[in-house]
Amino acid sequence: MLHTFKKKSSKKSLIIVISVLAAIVVGWLYYAYHYQTWPFHSASKPKISSISRKIDYSPPTDDQTKSGADTKSEIADGSKDKGATAQPPTTTPQNTLGVTITTVQPGQTVYIRAIISSVVSSATCTLTMTGPNGKTYSATAPVQPMASSSTCQGFNVPMTSLASGAWQITVAVTDGANTGSATTEKTL
Repeated sequence: MLHTFKKKSSKKSLIIVISVLAAIVVGWLYYAYHYQTWPFHSASKPKISSISRKIDYSPPTDDQTKSGADTKSEIADGSKDKGATAQPPTTTPQNTLGVTITTVQPGQTVYIRAIISSVVSSATCTLTMTGPNGKTYSATAPVQPMASSSTCQGFNVPMTSLASGAWQITVAVTDGANTGSATTEKTL
């Protein structure tokens, strides 16, 4: 009988020890998760408190204000080629469609995109490019009407059809008697 009592007592002790260890592990995991310590920390994710210490909430300096105003006027004037920005559209005087070249992205394939300021569904977009040494390229694409405007479905021009250098790029849109066009220059 004494032997059975010792056996039961040692099993109870073992269960108690395992329960206490399990509670400690669960508590530590909760703590580690809550405070984002090992093994839950992420080296690439800074804590919010460290980000907020780096934000400068003071008013902008005169240099920062001038730089922002200069950048804003350059974009509005179209005087600085940023790659995906375009010059203001050139349109025909009557029955016009507002056309803006929104993207000219160079690469092995040159991606050219344009937006039309009104909703049209049967228009045709015509791309005309004039480059170095009189080299030319042209293509057409249908339009895609949207809720309050339309887009040319896009031009994907393989660079093998072009030559390196400065190109004048024109996208013209014709919808019956209504026409419009936009022109920009880009070095490809």
